[in-house]
Amino acid sequence: MPVAGRKPMKICILQTIHEPYDKRVFHKEAKSLVAAGHEVISIVPSDQPLPDSAEGVQFRRIPASKNFFDRFVSSLRLAWMGRRERADVYMSVEPESWVSTLLVKLMTGRKIVFDVHEYFPTLFARLFPKAMERAVVWMTLKAMRGMARMTDALILTKECLRADFAGLPTPATVVLNTNHLQPPCTEIPEDIRTRYAHHTAIIHQGIFGDARGSYQLLDAMKIVAQKIPDIKCICLGDYLYGDEAAYREALRTSGMDRHIELLPPVPFQQVPAYIAASRIGLILFQPVGLQHTLGMPHKMFDYMREGVPVIAPDYAVEIRHVIEEAQCGLLIDVTDPKAIAEAIIRLIENPEEARRLGANGRRSVETRYNWETEEKKLLAVFENLRAKP
Repeated sequence: MPVAGRKPMKICILQTIHEPYDKRVFHKEAKSLVAAGHEVISIVPSDQPLPDSAEGVQFRRIPASKNFFDRFVSSLRLAWMGRRERADVYMSVEPESWVSTLLVKLMTGRKIVFDVHEYFPTLFARLFPKAMERAVVWMTLKAMRGMARMTDALILTKECLRADFAGLPTPATVVLNTNHLQPPCTEIPEDIRTRYAHHTAIIHQGIFGDARGSYQLLDAMKIVAQKIPDIKCICLGDYLYGDEAAYREALRTSGMDRHIELLPPVPFQQVPAYIAASRIGLILFQPVGLQHTLGMPHKMFDYMREGVPVIAPDYAVEIRHVIEEAQCGLLIDVTDPKAIAEAIIRLIENPEEARRLGANGRRSVETRYNWETEEKKLLAVFENLRAKP
């Protein structure tokens, strides 16, 4: 709700890669700012026409970038378009659009916010030869700290990102990427219910592939299927890490295509029904970099909201913190197919334990890990900018 007596701000969100209807940027941050009474303009890449506005958020379109370096070129166009909006505050959500907001600030003096989603130094270092990675990480961190000094506020998606900006005068607020609080899905559509009626279903929701444990899952399911013949793992999302055709062939030749089903992504509003039809939610991030070590995937909160117990990697710092605090799942060595299989079998064969863990997760969502809680912190960031000279 708008704050009485406060003039709404004009907030412009600059983006170089996020899609127009991104789950965090559009469905959470932008819509929350609109609901608080602010005018929100989203300048977003798209090769398809966009409506003038959606759910109160105004759209401005730029052509989608073709590659990583093209995104930096796009940042110049983004800065020029952003400047023309004459907004009170500019918000960026990627390093390239952060550059854009800094350029806008240099031209206009307006306040800027950077929403830090990932551990960017490691992502950037992957573009260089392995021998250069450590140096690139160091230089990227130095550059980010310098940019942060010129930024008016930082929003962090997880606590572990705070260390990168320690000691700087720029205020940093953690706004977790949690879900909107809503009742668990109790009415599963007929087609989904029928599809899995004769299976013991478990789910991996979101981007899948080699680095997300696809082959470890394949070997684990060979073990599980011996004890639970009707087991079916729904893999709901794009196979982006590795060769999908090769993986499908591995499923076929091993006979595991009866037990592992690869499905394309569905609109996020439909995801709860697939999770509700499942007994366990899987997170199988392999230890291949800090992105996974420090990751806090949206799927974890999806599983918790539906009251489904989680199987997750024991090495992942942020995931481990949530799972241990909420007591909502099992932490295991996800590089070991036997450990994955044993965890799946344990929760299937011990339904009371599974229900207890799932209920703990749901309770934690209701009391802490929900967007309604995080929204207050987001809005406070922008309110605090009013008082900043």
